[in-house]
Amino acid sequence: MPSCIPTVEREHVDLTSNYINTWNIELLRAAGIVTRISFASAMANSQREQSKLPSIAQQKALTTEELQQVTDGPISRSETFNWKSTIPRSDVGGYMEEAFWSCSSELDILSSRGIVPYKNVRVATGDLSFIGELPIIPEPLLKSGLVQSLRKGGDLAEVQTEDVVWILDKSQRTRTPAELQQLLAYIAGKGRANKITKDEVRSILKVAVATDEEDGFSRVVALGQIEYYVDPMKLPPDMPIPPNTISFKYTKNLSKFDTETLGFQELQTSDWIRWLVQNQGNAGQLSIEHNVESNPAFAANVLKVLSRNWSSFSQEAKTSTVQLLDNCRIIPTKMGMKVPSDAYFSSVKLFDDLPVIRDIANVKEPVLTALGVRKTLEIGVVLERLMGGPSQTNQADSKWSHVDLIKYLVGVWADVPERDRQRLKSTPICPSTSSSAGSGKQSEQKYRVSALYEPTESLHRLGLPTLQWPGTYLPESKEGRLLRTLGLRDAPSYIDLVNIIATAGQAKNSALRDFGIRYLIENNQSKGYNAAATGEVKTPFLPVRGSEDKLVAPSDCFTNERVGLFGFDLLRNHLHQYAAQLGVRADPPIDRCIQRLLRKPPQSKRHARDIFTYMTSRLGVLTNDHINTLASAKIVPVVEFESQDNGASTAEAVSSDLNGANKNGGRLRYTTPRMCFLGDGGDFRNIFHFVDFGPEANMFLMRCGSKQEPSPAEMAHLLIQRPAKFLDELKVTKYMDVLVMIAKAWDTLKQDKALVEAMKQAPFLLASREVASDGNRNSQDDEDEGVTKTWQLAKASDIIIIGDHIINYQLFKSNVLAAPQQDETLEDLYVHLGAPSLGSLIEERQKFGEFTSDQSAALKLQTIIHERARLYLHQTPKEAIRHDAKWVEKSVSVQGVRSIVVRTSLKGQDIKHTQSRTATLHKEGNRWVIYVISNYEIWDVSQALSNLLLRRSKPGDAMMLESILRSDLRSLQRKGLNIDKILRQKEREAKVAQEMHQQQLEQEMRARMEQESAQEEVEAQSNGDTTEKSNMPGDFPGSSPAAKGHKDGDGQQSEGFLTDTLKKWGINFGRKPLTNGANDVDASRAAPVDDDFKDLGFDPNAEAHGREQQQQQQTPETSSAPKMTSQTMTPEELESEVRRAIHSSRPHTSSSLRSPPDPSVHKVEEKHEFCDAKPNMNILYAGHLSSMPVFLDEDYLTTAKTTGEKFINAHRDGLSLFKSVLTDCTTIYNVPKDSVHIFYDINSTTNAFNRANSLFFNYRRFIEKQHLAMMQQGHRETPICVWSGIMAHEMAHNLEGDHGVGFMNIWQNLEAMHLVRAARIATASPASSAPAAAPPPARQAAPAARRPPSRAPPPRASFGAGFRRS
Repeated sequence: MPSCIPTVEREHVDLTSNYINTWNIELLRAAGIVTRISFASAMANSQREQSKLPSIAQQKALTTEELQQVTDGPISRSETFNWKSTIPRSDVGGYMEEAFWSCSSELDILSSRGIVPYKNVRVATGDLSFIGELPIIPEPLLKSGLVQSLRKGGDLAEVQTEDVVWILDKSQRTRTPAELQQLLAYIAGKGRANKITKDEVRSILKVAVATDEEDGFSRVVALGQIEYYVDPMKLPPDMPIPPNTISFKYTKNLSKFDTETLGFQELQTSDWIRWLVQNQGNAGQLSIEHNVESNPAFAANVLKVLSRNWSSFSQEAKTSTVQLLDNCRIIPTKMGMKVPSDAYFSSVKLFDDLPVIRDIANVKEPVLTALGVRKTLEIGVVLERLMGGPSQTNQADSKWSHVDLIKYLVGVWADVPERDRQRLKSTPICPSTSSSAGSGKQSEQKYRVSALYEPTESLHRLGLPTLQWPGTYLPESKEGRLLRTLGLRDAPSYIDLVNIIATAGQAKNSALRDFGIRYLIENNQSKGYNAAATGEVKTPFLPVRGSEDKLVAPSDCFTNERVGLFGFDLLRNHLHQYAAQLGVRADPPIDRCIQRLLRKPPQSKRHARDIFTYMTSRLGVLTNDHINTLASAKIVPVVEFESQDNGASTAEAVSSDLNGANKNGGRLRYTTPRMCFLGDGGDFRNIFHFVDFGPEANMFLMRCGSKQEPSPAEMAHLLIQRPAKFLDELKVTKYMDVLVMIAKAWDTLKQDKALVEAMKQAPFLLASREVASDGNRNSQDDEDEGVTKTWQLAKASDIIIIGDHIINYQLFKSNVLAAPQQDETLEDLYVHLGAPSLGSLIEERQKFGEFTSDQSAALKLQTIIHERARLYLHQTPKEAIRHDAKWVEKSVSVQGVRSIVVRTSLKGQDIKHTQSRTATLHKEGNRWVIYVISNYEIWDVSQALSNLLLRRSKPGDAMMLESILRSDLRSLQRKGLNIDKILRQKEREAKVAQEMHQQQLEQEMRARMEQESAQEEVEAQSNGDTTEKSNMPGDFPGSSPAAKGHKDGDGQQSEGFLTDTLKKWGINFGRKPLTNGANDVDASRAAPVDDDFKDLGFDPNAEAHGREQQQQQQTPETSSAPKMTSQTMTPEELESEVRRAIHSSRPHTSSSLRSPPDPSVHKVEEKHEFCDAKPNMNILYAGHLSSMPVFLDEDYLTTAKTTGEKFINAHRDGLSLFKSVLTDCTTIYNVPKDSVHIFYDINSTTNAFNRANSLFFNYRRFIEKQHLAMMQQGHRETPICVWSGIMAHEMAHNLEGDHGVGFMNIWQNLEAMHLVRAARIATASPASSAPAAAPPPARQAAPAARRPPSRAPPPRASFGAGFRRS
């Protein structure tokens, strides 16, 4: 452009320089705007020219000629105003083109409706004249540059479904047939291209309306109502079609896929025929020429179409079509149009005036047959014309007889329609020959064939109407089979035959009745009578025995002779063999038998025997419900007699008849099977109902609950109701047997709470009272002269149990009712029912004189009691023993007093007895003391002791104990008692058990030591530690690697770290286990004693020597048998004692502890005491170290002028180490920590003491033994092992005060049982060393170092055994 400023080179428009580029761009844009104005002016001129065209004036689409006239100018303008790319710079033309399009949103272009805005124009391919109202770009203009630019910019769109719907909906005209065809083709094309949905198709068809012209007639076609299209292969196109079907001319060019796209379905022939039939006549939509009932030619064409498509019909369509045409006169005949059922094929020529079909070609015969066209004469015509109608009353007036009709029907039966067959069956067409008309004579009345029977002699004799048939009747001939098809009966039904027999019986026509029964039997299977439900027949027709005229139903008579006992009817004997055919069973249902039995029980013993015997044969069918019903029903006859003495009733089985019962004065009664018993009854026959009807009958009663004898529960029920009668009949002895039986069944009876409560309230228990009178017939003389034991019945709460209180019973025997003592089980019953024991009612006060100065007799008696208790209890069952011999040794003592007076009273009664005794038993705390006077009686001692040893003591037990206590051992041995075996058996068992237990402990310890040694070796090798470690004070021998292979003084190799130390304390693995017996120590083989142990004042050899001397000083009587000690305990008993020793420890609650010296205690001179049983202590509470109390010597507090708090603070580190050692010891034994106390006493050499089961440990001895120094250096093995032994020693004092054999046994086992735990805790990793603590001042200096003990262990030591004595 000349006005644009070029670049410096003058070759291009300058679009890069500032200001210049703005000028140039605006000039280019101005050029584009000017171009747009020029284009708009040209299009306005063209629009003015086109307005003169007729189509534009009429607002129609331009015609082809008009389009050719007006397209040249617009095409040239479109090419003129087409923007092309500029070179060399394309943006020069781009600025102008952008200004051309953006200067205005309005742009007019040429369309099929003239020049219109481009927004209203659409681009279309193909002929869319059916929407001519829509402006469309003419085809020549499509390729112009301007249109192409618009299409590229998206400003011109193709025709959419919405456009078609909008035009079809808004236009006011219907489419022409050509436009309709174009519309369908348009939709089909879119469907093939998959560019249209079903919803869019429905929206187009819904608004599309066209005009269809055919044969000079026009109709409006609303495509929204069209549902079907026509298949010319099935329906000719020239046939009339329903309004909802589109004509074939519109769909002939469409495929099946296209029609499915349009949503059309194929018109079915059956639907088309239905439309033809339903729309004929004046009210229909069809013309006269298309009426199937008035136009034979059109009807023939319709039948041809139907015949051609019949094979493709479904069965449902065939049925509906036949029903539709059934009343339609669609069949052309020579007699006019007829319905199918009134038309005949041309083959029917019986009459000349029949409506035979004609003018029907190419129609298949099966189709006409299916429609109902007849091949046979209509049965009504036959009956009317040939056999005479209703007006012909005489058979002779008719042309045909029923025989002729049957023979005619035989030939054409296959073609007779079903309707005619049903009419033949329901029409009376045949006469009968009956007994009323005379034999062989035909009746005047006609019957349906189904009402007649075959003409046979037997049916005629039964009085049945038979078919009249000339000549011989053959059931299997064609005529016979046809007659059976029509319903002719060959035999009466079972019900009809039964009614005939019953009617004959009621009329007393026995001949007909018997013939009917015989006919039923003979034809039972052939006529199907065996399949009849004979049980449901209630009509009586069978004769029974005993009556000539009585008839019953099959279910009311039976063949078993024994059912007559119940009153059932029996079938006559000659019919028994045919009972199955007649439906008669041998026996009635068991329910009916039971009902008869309940309604009418047996009247005599014989009657009952026969009925119960029969019921035994039916046990297999009795159910539990039946049994329960019979068991509680009163069906067993018994006769009760009134007792002459007290009016009570007794019972026995009924006699043979009622008269016999009445003659004996009895009354007939009935009882239930559960309440009667089988057999003669013995002593109970007058109490219970005992019956005996024979073995077979009794089986039925047993099944119903009868028993051979009453059960304990039944006995108890009756006993509490009639105790006096029981006692009167059974007497005391047998009555007591009954009570014993009830007592033995108590575990079962107690489940019945109501029964137990009734037994508690009923006075049925037997009790005795000893009085000084003669009594009555229920009395039994006692051994005491002038004393009589009287028996009576009472409630349990009024009776006492004597039990162990024989002596007290002798005092109050005339004031109490006592339970029998013959049986413990019986006593238990009394107890269960609430009988109190005599002991609970006795109040006893004992008064003792002064103790005798000489207790030797009492001690001797105590020794005898401890010794003989084992002999007495040797053969006594364990469950009968209250306390064993071991308990007696520990808990029973004997003391002598000068006098014993006992005052005894009975609660609730003002009765008291005061008497002197030579011996009595008294409880003091947990121990029992037998107080005796100097001249005591062994009998009193045995009575008191037997109650203590046995759970239930009897007089005989006390006498046995008296004999054992009174006799010496030799005398008892001469009497057959194996003294040695009894006394040594327990000792041997305890010895063996303890050895095994000790071996097990040693094995566990050895395994533990080996495991730990192996682990230490592995750790030493892994660390490469090969240097020798010096033995520190408190180290165990062999704890260093250098010591693991050294030998002891005997030349034997040391066994390791802890083993050597344990040997030092008395545990020698691999040697003979320790034993407990007093004779086990061999003084000649006593090993040397550790010097350190001697410093502590203990010499095991001296102890063993002392025991030998003690044994030599025993009396001859005592030494005749082994001495029984507490060492003869089993391992279980030992373990129990050990636990008791541990758990008996308790804390000390006082703030001081003062114990003056006891002059009776032997004082050991010049020896360090380990502990004293009664130490001389004077200590005060100083305070708590954490949770452990600390006590200080009162003299030390005074001398040192200090306080407890200051002492604890000054020695806290040392005390803490001592506390940690004691805490580890409590962990070993699981002893309560609050039972352990620390004390510091400068005047005492005691390591520890036990005061009232509180354990006190001396801190000064902890320092003197160098244990404090060991703990400070981290060596805890020796302190823990030593003080654990000391703690075990003190805990043993919880049970044994003296250092006797029992004490040693408890101490040894206490240590042995906790050996493994002690070793594990002692060898655990030491805690960090505490700072050195300054020891408190002491009266004497501690030894510089602890001398190593000898490796030879004491002979009877165990873990920690080196500290047995102080």
